Amino acid sequence: MTTIEFAKGHGTGNDFVIVPDLDDALPLKDAQVAALCDRRFGIGGDGLLRVAPSEDPAAEWFMDYRNADGSIAEMCGNGVRVFARYLLEKGLAAGPEIAVATRAGIKTVTVEGDELRVDMGSAVFGATSEASVEGFTWSGQVVSMGNPHLVCHLGDEAELEALELFHQPRYDTVLFPEGVNVEFVTGTAPHVRMRVHERGVGETASCGTGACAVGAVALSHAGLGTGTCKVDVPGGTLTITVTDETLFMTGPAVIVAEGVFRA
Repeated sequence: MTTIEFAKGHGTGNDFVIVPDLDDALPLKDAQVAALCDRRFGIGGDGLLRVAPSEDPAAEWFMDYRNADGSIAEMCGNGVRVFARYLLEKGLAAGPEIAVATRAGIKTVTVEGDELRVDMGSAVFGATSEASVEGFTWSGQVVSMGNPHLVCHLGDEAELEALELFHQPRYDTVLFPEGVNVEFVTGTAPHVRMRVHERGVGETASCGTGACAVGAVALSHAGLGTGTCKVDVPGGTLTITVTDETLFMTGPAVIVAEGVFRA
């Protein structure tokens, strides 16, 4: 029997299994990640964060982020805050600024009281595309936050509430050959609400990179190149601030449990 040490954390309800691998000796297979993230037979999580040494001299630690099905993802906004919180609580980082290596580059996390602020880099707008759910289709804005997003604006709260996101929304597989995170939004800047279907996971209580994409689109639609937008997700609220140089995401991150998984 194999034992794997783990912690469990979340950022606005987006929850993760955290596996410390400080010597880079535990390259997890897809099936192991899926088993750890299974909510009935494992620990349960929207994804897994492996804490590994960074190969980039600009950061000590690398966030090896995997979706709940074991697939690799480039970046996770809520995940990087939870990752930084774990480093702080374990004495692996001191703060107030922490450099974290990710597949989308180095992300700087800053402690701001009980919350953490992440320099997420710029939101890169692409073309428009469409997403369909249960026969209904919406036009959306393509946005890259190091990973792909499609932000669709709905008419009202009732329409948002009525969405059934049990299955992956239909999208242009030629434009998104590796899948896409689809955000459904109501409201206008400076305060919007969203639901999200994450590729490789399903609907989640929050998505940090998705909130960044949504906040950037909401500010753009309001005719604002810069500014701050609150994004309500089912698990709480994230604050997105767009400057001329970059985009910041601020929100909570909490470690809730530690233990040993037996496989």
